[in-house]
Amino acid sequence: MKKILILPLLLFFLVQGSMAQTPKWVEKAKRAVFSIVTYDKNDKMLNTGNGFFVSEDGLALSDYTLFKGAERAVVITSEGKQMPVSLILGANDMYDVIKFRVAITEKKVPALIVAKTAPVTGADAWMLPYSTQKSIACVTGKVKDVSKVAGEYHYYT
Repeated sequence: MKKILILPLLLFFLVQGSMAQTPKWVEKAKRAVFSIVTYDKNDKMLNTGNGFFVSEDGLALSDYTLFKGAERAVVITSEGKQMPVSLILGANDMYDVIKFRVAITEKKVPALIVAKTAPVTGADAWMLPYSTQKSIACVTGKVKDVSKVAGEYHYYT
């Protein structure tokens, strides 16, 4: 009987402990993360993945491989709103990143702020998952290395 009571209590404290480590800014920041669906020239689904807004006027980043061979793409926000990708602004297949503009349906969208300076090796980092749920669970890690890309941007591993 004691084992039956201890297990739920242990699970409760583990969940509470992990929630306490999630930064307060995560709730707002996770709304900038979206799902993206790309389609081929026959309007068949090609790829799905995630991306995020970096400006409130619809500038966004995602994986370049999602767009290879795509005719069009649609962003689906965490609230379930669908918005088309209107313009590709740049891509880098080596770093698997693409920059594009979304035809937003609102005055502004939630966006992540691009860091002005690179974090130091060993700094905390968080990966925000795309989710339509209220959960704010995110994965934490440490920055192993920072390298420069195109002279002004940083690539973290």
